[in-house]
Amino acid sequence: MKIYNKKGLFAGIFLILLACCGIFLDFRSPDSNTLVQIRDSIISIFLLLMGLNSFWRAFSKKASKEDIIEKYDERNRLIEYKSQSRMLDIVYAILFVIMVCGIIGFKLTANIVWGCLFVIPGFLLGLFLIIQIFVKFYYEKYE
Repeated sequence: MKIYNKKGLFAGIFLILLACCGIFLDFRSPDSNTLVQIRDSIISIFLLLMGLNSFWRAFSKKASKEDIIEKYDERNRLIEYKSQSRMLDIVYAILFVIMVCGIIGFKLTANIVWGCLFVIPGFLLGLFLIIQIFVKFYYEKYE
């Protein structure tokens, strides 16, 4: 059998091993909560099915070709770029709201926990701004 998609093969093997480990751990040391057991079993079965699908598609020439075409399709790439951009905007807004809540909570209570809710998102927002500046310089220089 010829392997047409090595990355898909390794991803399939990884997912199958992860599912087997999950199933093994579920049987070896079951949780006392039934809902947690059901959730873990469903996740393990889902991982196993995804791994088997990826493993099977790695050996199929037609499926591998479809995967490559879909991966490099311009519309799919545009959707991925737009969704990543929107996701970053949403995370930026959530961090800003948490930072403002941390400032307000710290001013009202003088509790250090509220101060941490200000400092950590503030650090991440600063890091986002620095990364954004470097990315803009990069694209201005090379694009």
